[in-house]
Amino acid sequence: MTDAGFTPLTDNPVPDQGGDLYGFLPYVDVLATAVEAARPLPLTVGVFGPWGSGKSSFMHMWQDRLGPDARTVWVNPWKYDQKQEVWAAVITSVLAEIKQNERSRAKAVRLARSLAWLSLRGVLANGAPMVTGGLLGKDDARQALDRLADSDAEFHRHVNTFEQDFAEAVDEYLDGAGRLVVFIDDLDRCTPESAVTVLESLKLFTGDSRCVFVLAMDYDLLSAVAAAKFGDLAPVQGAAYLEKIVQLPFFLPEVAWDTLRGTLSRYVPPLAGSEAFWLLVRTALGPGPRRLKRYVNVLNLATAVLERTSGAPLAPDARLHLAELLILRGEHRAFYGHLTTRPGSWAQLEDIALGRSSHTDPALAPFVGDAALMRLLALGRGRADFPPAPGAAQVERMMTTVRVASGGT
Repeated sequence: MTDAGFTPLTDNPVPDQGGDLYGFLPYVDVLATAVEAARPLPLTVGVFGPWGSGKSSFMHMWQDRLGPDARTVWVNPWKYDQKQEVWAAVITSVLAEIKQNERSRAKAVRLARSLAWLSLRGVLANGAPMVTGGLLGKDDARQALDRLADSDAEFHRHVNTFEQDFAEAVDEYLDGAGRLVVFIDDLDRCTPESAVTVLESLKLFTGDSRCVFVLAMDYDLLSAVAAAKFGDLAPVQGAAYLEKIVQLPFFLPEVAWDTLRGTLSRYVPPLAGSEAFWLLVRTALGPGPRRLKRYVNVLNLATAVLERTSGAPLAPDARLHLAELLILRGEHRAFYGHLTTRPGSWAQLEDIALGRSSHTDPALAPFVGDAALMRLLALGRGRADFPPAPGAAQVERMMTTVRVASGGT
């Protein structure tokens, strides 16, 4: 615990197999074993999961399983997402690793020069060192661009030979044994369009290399973007498009609720044993680890502010009320906004949800039709551990605290 009264949860991925909090290790072992047997290469593996589901942790455990002597590269393309040619930055990250080996250094530099040709058409030369990861100096980049302006034929030669040159560079780097495993993380932090260009570049430029590409991404998001990319020009569905890129898809398993609860319980000790609290959180937020960590941090911060300003610990019912208010703020923004001017509406709408009242204030009509909101407010039906909705004065006080603790309305 800190002087603030709580310890914030961080969102850092686990660094190795010893940090497995979500039961991923059996899946890591099975998938990694299957990939080790794959021939011929390259192979592209998709680790699919929604935002915040633990994809980065899964890949870190996989990388750790390979051991310290494995040839691996870790790439975060979202760092380049606002810069030109994200795909070139990804391939350059691989070339930077290849350059570390004396045998393959010269070929890596030549490939970086080809990247300058392929990615910097129309870009000022002093941007080239950024795109080529520092593998080319400014003078080399300017020369490449000058020659590019003189010869489109040379440009096409680079396109046609890049795939073979890249495969040869990887072979020289590996010295005839093993494979290079490239972990490409956080594709779903990129703009969807940039993420698709990364996928296309792997297919286009790395054809026969002895590489395994492991991609972390949101399958549904990229499928939709890929489908939209083609529009009426081709009858290609997004899922079918991804199947052409990813040979081995793996859908990250949903973290077991009991596992998540056990992991988070120590961060909310006063509520750890409250079945009402965990039912509330599970119903409203689901099993996403990142989402739940953020929620627990905001809840603990708001609780600490309330206790500091009142000079006393919150009662159990007040803790549950605050927990539910924060869910309303995050998941049901329209109703939360309504409470800022009519704080007594919480109790009114809960009475309707529980069947204790059939009277509908016209101002509440839109919220009565919100099935998810009404289901949330009805969780206390038949349960003694759910306190009744707070009164208007308590709602106002909590909302003031929430504004101070976490900003916004």
